[in-house]
Amino acid sequence: MRRMPRRHALMAAGCALVMASAFAPVAQAASAPAAKAAPQASSQPIYLNTQYSDQARAADLVSRMTLAEKVAQLSTNSGPAIPRLGVQQYTYWSEGQHGINTLGADQNNGGVQGGVHATSFPTNFAASMSWDPALMYQETTAISDEARGFLDKSLFGTGQNNLGPSASDYGSLTYWAPTVNMDRDPRWGRTDEAFGEDPYLVGQMAGQFVDGYEGNNPDGTSKNGYLKVAATAKHYALNDTEQNRTGITSNASDTAIRDYYTAQFRSLIENAHVSGLMTSYNAINGTPAVADTYTANQLAQRTYGFNGYVTSDCGAVGTTYDNPPSGHAWAPPGWTTDGQGGSATWTNTATGAKVSGQAGGQAYALRAGTDLNCTGFEATTTNIQAAINAGILSEGVIDADLTRVFTVRMQTGEFDPAGSVPYTSITKAQIQSPAHQALATTVADNSLVLLKNANVASTSTPLLPADPAKLNHVVILGDMANSVTLGDYSGEPGLQVNAVQGLTSAIKAVNPNATITFDAAGTSSTSTSAAVLSSATQTAIKNADLVLLFVGTNLNNASEGTDRSTIAMPGNYDSLINQTTALGNPRTALVIQSNGPVKIDDVQDKVPAVVFSGYNGESQGTALADVLLGRQNPSGHLNFTWYKDDSQLPPMSAYGLTPGETGGLGRTYQYFTGTPTYPFGYGLSYSSFSYSAATADRSSVTADGSVNVSFTVTNTGSTAGATVAELYAATPFTVSGVQLPTKRLEGFRKTNVLAPGASQQITIPVKVADLAFWNATTMKSTVYDGTYQFQVGGSSAAIASSVNVAVTGAITPKVQYVTVQPENLVYNAGSTLDLTGKNRWIKDDTTGVGSVAQGRDMSVTADDVVEAVNNDQSFVNLSTAQVSYSSSDTSVATVSSAGLVRAVGDGVATITVTVNGVSGSVPIVVRHSVTLNAPALTTAGGTVTATTSYVNGGTAAVSNVALSLTAPSGWTAQATGATSFASVAGGQSVQTTWRLTAPAGAGPGSYALSAGATATGTGPFADSGAVNIAYPSVTAAFGNTGISDDANTTAGNFDGGGASYSAQALAAAGLTPGGAFHHDGVTFTWPNVAAGTPDNIVAGGQTVPLSGSGSTLSFIGSAAYGTASGSGTVVYTDGTTQPYSLAFGDWWSKTPLGGTDIAAALPYINNGGGKATQPVNLYYASVPITAGKTVQAVVLPNVSSSAASNTVAMHIFAMTVSSPAATTVVSLRAHANNQIVTADNAGASPLIANRTSVGQWESFDLLTNSDGSVSLRSHANNEIVTADNAGAAPLIANRTAVGPWESFDLLHNSDGSVSFRAHANNEIVTADNAGASPLIANRTSVGPWEEFDLIYD
Repeated sequence: MRRMPRRHALMAAGCALVMASAFAPVAQAASAPAAKAAPQASSQPIYLNTQYSDQARAADLVSRMTLAEKVAQLSTNSGPAIPRLGVQQYTYWSEGQHGINTLGADQNNGGVQGGVHATSFPTNFAASMSWDPALMYQETTAISDEARGFLDKSLFGTGQNNLGPSASDYGSLTYWAPTVNMDRDPRWGRTDEAFGEDPYLVGQMAGQFVDGYEGNNPDGTSKNGYLKVAATAKHYALNDTEQNRTGITSNASDTAIRDYYTAQFRSLIENAHVSGLMTSYNAINGTPAVADTYTANQLAQRTYGFNGYVTSDCGAVGTTYDNPPSGHAWAPPGWTTDGQGGSATWTNTATGAKVSGQAGGQAYALRAGTDLNCTGFEATTTNIQAAINAGILSEGVIDADLTRVFTVRMQTGEFDPAGSVPYTSITKAQIQSPAHQALATTVADNSLVLLKNANVASTSTPLLPADPAKLNHVVILGDMANSVTLGDYSGEPGLQVNAVQGLTSAIKAVNPNATITFDAAGTSSTSTSAAVLSSATQTAIKNADLVLLFVGTNLNNASEGTDRSTIAMPGNYDSLINQTTALGNPRTALVIQSNGPVKIDDVQDKVPAVVFSGYNGESQGTALADVLLGRQNPSGHLNFTWYKDDSQLPPMSAYGLTPGETGGLGRTYQYFTGTPTYPFGYGLSYSSFSYSAATADRSSVTADGSVNVSFTVTNTGSTAGATVAELYAATPFTVSGVQLPTKRLEGFRKTNVLAPGASQQITIPVKVADLAFWNATTMKSTVYDGTYQFQVGGSSAAIASSVNVAVTGAITPKVQYVTVQPENLVYNAGSTLDLTGKNRWIKDDTTGVGSVAQGRDMSVTADDVVEAVNNDQSFVNLSTAQVSYSSSDTSVATVSSAGLVRAVGDGVATITVTVNGVSGSVPIVVRHSVTLNAPALTTAGGTVTATTSYVNGGTAAVSNVALSLTAPSGWTAQATGATSFASVAGGQSVQTTWRLTAPAGAGPGSYALSAGATATGTGPFADSGAVNIAYPSVTAAFGNTGISDDANTTAGNFDGGGASYSAQALAAAGLTPGGAFHHDGVTFTWPNVAAGTPDNIVAGGQTVPLSGSGSTLSFIGSAAYGTASGSGTVVYTDGTTQPYSLAFGDWWSKTPLGGTDIAAALPYINNGGGKATQPVNLYYASVPITAGKTVQAVVLPNVSSSAASNTVAMHIFAMTVSSPAATTVVSLRAHANNQIVTADNAGASPLIANRTSVGQWESFDLLTNSDGSVSLRSHANNEIVTADNAGAAPLIANRTAVGPWESFDLLHNSDGSVSFRAHANNEIVTADNAGASPLIANRTSVGPWEEFDLIYD
């Protein structure tokens, strides 16, 4: 169990650290632990030392990152590589709901096209109708085998893989599955992804999904200490509506939230130890889910004990500040919003301070525990720094978030020797293996539900199963019978068998002369016209031995983003059913494959048999044939209530469950007051089963006890088969002020396949505490006194037997989990942490703008550093509890009996808090026992001053302290004062100053320094740094030839493989040697060198001089062989420095990385064979710098030493310091008549070139779009210029947003002028009729009338 760290639960007891989970509970009784010795000293960094816990290693790794590097790691697509720390680029977004369907890190697959080629099992909705957790476990064990198979190194460059940009990478193993939102309303568009309407059933089936996925044993314990794959349960929480999902609030009572909408998440957290959660788009009682401290922290982490990572749904952080329907226009308590959507500003109501909605939304998401931003739009250094400056975020919050993230990555074995991780031996042979394909058929076989099987008219024999030997003529009707509906989040498996194929194969295998007639009959799931049965088909129907009507839904009816508006039979399938049954063949069966119930109460009496499944996987046709022809006795049962029609459903927006909350209807079988077509849990068999009288091992019990309910199931039919025995707890009593459910599922068992006459005795244990209901007034779970009726049967309505048990008394509170969440994880030696204090960053934020009444006791919060929760979900009053503290390594940190932690010396220690015998822990990192301060720059032969200092973080004096400074060979480091100190008192520090001199011949580069401190009985301690010698100029640092002339293409070698940018293509984009280039309000000077000569810097840690002051450091660059990223340093003239992070996408990439955009899109490249049609890009990136300071130099990221084939490299062509204009303002002078273009008549008239000077109507903002195109916003009316009517009308400024008609490619002509090619029709804009006519896009080539001078304001 991951309550104990995975790996270390399996290690010998002699392991030095307390094996307790970071931030998370350890569900074990313990006396106050004694302090333990640390792992043996090692030169290996702690994050690579497997003697430490995964959490401690993750905290150590995160502590070594700069703030800019940390911010870059908050993005799911992707966290860039940090080469200096050995951190690979990592993409968190992979999908595998019922088979792998998205490989987020598939960057080099040799050109393999199409969806992911992997085994596709039945959807979760379909498979969970097997009611067979063991089968679900087998399925996801196979899926995770394939996930690991996609990390086979031999697939890099040859086949689909999830390795990332390099074959040497470990690969990505976080998968965003399963979807476990409740199917509380069958119209929900994502019903097929989930597991049904009952939280207990969902918890059991999805729990085994997670256990198989992650490589756990079926009981949730780890097999070997490693995560096979990290499962991510979504969407947390109350995400059960697709329409306007980003702008709606899901309002529910606290009881419904705890007992229904998050109960299944709690089960996965507590029992399967799911690795991840995804927070959702919706708000919860008015607070955006991504920023909801109540559900994300107080419930998930501090009450349920979740200790994994959390990602937002993609774009969901934006819902915090954006306007409906894109967001919730929210602001947290104490702040207001100006409601400006994507550009919203929050204002503090007390101080008047302001912060952008983007910065604020990102900050509050991180505070709530949404660790990662998909895809990373708001997770920028600018936003994070703004939030920190505004006092709404700290670096400590980010440290905690990333420690959770990297703990999961540690658990996959990413940072361990490959040979120690058993799953690295899994190969590509697992992908679509015959065994997995056979398993997909088995799951599908067991997931079909027989709803009806009456006798054929005028016979005493049921229609099904049909004997294939007697089927000489079979008719299959309906378009979907001849296609495979895999459902949402599906890959592209190589094996796909539809119903026509499956039945044809099975029937002809027995009866080769059988005829199979298929007719789509003009049907579809969206058609509004009548079905069409040809005369030939009608004749075939009348003479058929079996007629199959295949109907249902597909992704055209419901999917992600689209709910069903009705459960009426879709398309024209009713017409098909009515026309077919009117022909009178009694041997007709109705086959329904859909994502939930459809109205059939008006047609099912017209056929003797009805069979149902969800989207049943790649072999759905084979499975259907197995069941219809008797090779498989159906044993599936419904996981939902089959409502008759829409009149039985409350509005989708209503999240209440009880009749009182839903206009008397009630939601799900638990509260439904009507009579459905089929009840929850229903399913027939070709056999029949009887139940003996149920017995309980006691007639009365307390809330702390348990009851064993026993009964025997007997196959009373003539065919071997299995069934599902279901146990419900009914509540026939009343409780004042509470609407109790009629009954709740408390257990089930899939029987063995029983031969006719065979029996199976079943005992199902029930913990009485599981019968509790949440009481939002007392803020604890309560088991109400009363006589509970335990009902046994084959569905929620078909109760065969029941037994009564009287329940009395309250749950005796016992500590279940202890969580430790301090404000910081990283401390300097000598600092302290009070474990009895509060963490301001997780203070409840659910009373902000747009919130509604929360329906709970708002005085109960979870913002203490230490929280302990009882088994009744109430929080422990720590002032009356037995609380003790300990440290795993007192040389790193000590903790007093009062809970005061003192950072003593460098390292990582696990701080454990024990409350009433149950422990929880957190790792803390201590650093800077010794600190080196050295200037960033020096010169050859120059001398600078450096200092080394030592602080005694303990309380007792330390003796014989010696400080040292080690410089590179040829350098001298001379102390100007004492380097040895006889004694340093507790809490005190000493310092030595050094004269550091570089040799006269030292060349440009970075020179490592190392400071050390030794003392008696402690240490040694070390700190490192560097001093840099800059190149004499940026040009002097050029070491790569990235540009070649089209007449001499072999002169360039941008990528180490002989390919390069074209000088001519760059010139056409406005990039000419020594010329100015404008982008996003920044003016660059392009390298003034000839094509075929060095023109860019391959970023390898070089220091280059760059002078200027402003707010932004901007770059033009790109990368080869994948995304290149790293951190560098800005050096100011006052001697201060600032770290920054920089990343560029691959030059071949079609889209820029988040936070960057395309500076120039080029249509081709040059290589040894000449020009090659391969679109490539140059990118623009910027980082904020301190305004008011003057930049002296820039230290570039250390990505690679040179450009080499198949090696990631970052190329810098140009950089500058400036304060970018909010927009670039331009005017256009037409070559057609040498006049200025105007948006005449205040923009009401089309653009025309007829002005001699520039005024407001002649000024335009030049906007750069994400695809590299540009748009023009007129100052005449603040509207966007459009090539109206798909380019057929003249250009006019009358649009408020940018679309294709408002986008133009900016073409740079050889004379320095520009032209515009409209995306509306791909034609060139002309000042027609020598400028006398309005501008219009209707030319195919550039001449004088199509040329304009771009005049910058």
